[in-house]
Amino acid sequence: MARRVLLAGLLLVLLAVSGGHRSPSKAASRGHHYKPALKTKPGGLQTPKLVNSRAAKQTRLSDPELVTVKSTNEVTFDFSDDELEQQLLDNGGYIPKSAEPFQVIEDVSSRNRLFVTTPMLRSGIPASLSTIQYDGPSGLSLKPYPSLDRHRTTEDTITDCTEQLVSIAPITKSWTDDDTLYALDTGVLDITTSPKQVCPPKIITFDLRTDEIANITVIDTTACISLYVTLWVDPCPTGGAVAYSTDSFNFRLTVTDLASGASKHLQSEHYSSRRRSLSRAAGSCAYPPFGLAGIAADNSCDGKIYMQSFASNIQDVLDKKAIRDAKDGQVMDENIQMTLPGELSGMSGPLMVDPKGELLFFPIQDDYAIYCWNTSKPHEPQNFRLLIKDKHRMKYVSNIQIDPKSGRLWMLTNRFPSFATNTVDYSDVIYYIMYISIKGIVC
Repeated sequence: MARRVLLAGLLLVLLAVSGGHRSPSKAASRGHHYKPALKTKPGGLQTPKLVNSRAAKQTRLSDPELVTVKSTNEVTFDFSDDELEQQLLDNGGYIPKSAEPFQVIEDVSSRNRLFVTTPMLRSGIPASLSTIQYDGPSGLSLKPYPSLDRHRTTEDTITDCTEQLVSIAPITKSWTDDDTLYALDTGVLDITTSPKQVCPPKIITFDLRTDEIANITVIDTTACISLYVTLWVDPCPTGGAVAYSTDSFNFRLTVTDLASGASKHLQSEHYSSRRRSLSRAAGSCAYPPFGLAGIAADNSCDGKIYMQSFASNIQDVLDKKAIRDAKDGQVMDENIQMTLPGELSGMSGPLMVDPKGELLFFPIQDDYAIYCWNTSKPHEPQNFRLLIKDKHRMKYVSNIQIDPKSGRLWMLTNRFPSFATNTVDYSDVIYYIMYISIKGIVC
């Protein structure tokens, strides 16, 4: 019983009785200071040098437009079979209000679609990975991917943990390959009610040109139960791929070689829930004990990885070489892990860095806003530029991703704190898929 209470607490947002918003305390003194990245030549998402005029300055610092692509108050699924849909509705295999969109990845320029994940937070979700047509209706009618038959969302229907899809949460593409999608299947059912690990976690590689599974790598883990919520894949070394994923239940960073299948698990005080802050997220005072929920890296094999714990106002950075050299079980202590000195004004979560590692993007949930930081500048609040703020459409930013082809920063927002506590007002629009253009953006 104690374990069940603990696991539920690790994901559910615990509501506090109203009362004022507690400001985050000053971070503990740190022995290391972050050295900003060296300035790079203009390129990528950086703005070309403009003439020194008031008009040029206004152009460079103008606020980007927040464009809504999809929005709805209820997620539905497209089965292309009315009889099958009714059967699932009758037997409880499909309960529309059970699905909570978690992440979005664009596949627009190549195939005019978006990928959306709906992990098994509760029962009644027929699939955890789906597609939706980019230029179709504005609602969220999800088509199970690659097919409904691949998904097994109840314990009694699972016959092959390796081949069948159970509960996909994070998805990603690498910077260099738009034709490959990586998805992490947590293998956990009923995450917010009574979490149960029915299959080991695994990383699935999809060939988007054929919509076939190209590879499946099971993550070796000794944990009785794990919950992987983020995924990043680097095409390094050349000809291979390394996946970085975060286990929020066990507060660790997992590094998996997708060619050999070998995994190692790294630890740090920075990954734990100890460093957290009280936050008023999505209209409720939230105090969620949750580990790493944001991870992003530049496109250099010897570059940096940025990390963010879910309920912390502190960001961290780590050299990729330090991760490659680390041994399984190693504690990435202050001799390696670098805490960025500037404190955020509230809870954050997901983050994203541009391919060249020049600009870091992140939300501050309390502000209903997205900020950016130029990594060549000191990591201080006065250097965090407010890009977009929208109290209605950005109640809770679940994930953000960059499409390097279009120069768009994509985001999916929902009402997860209210969803986890059964206080969602379904009369209002709840879910948004949006983007802003970050071409030429200056931070």
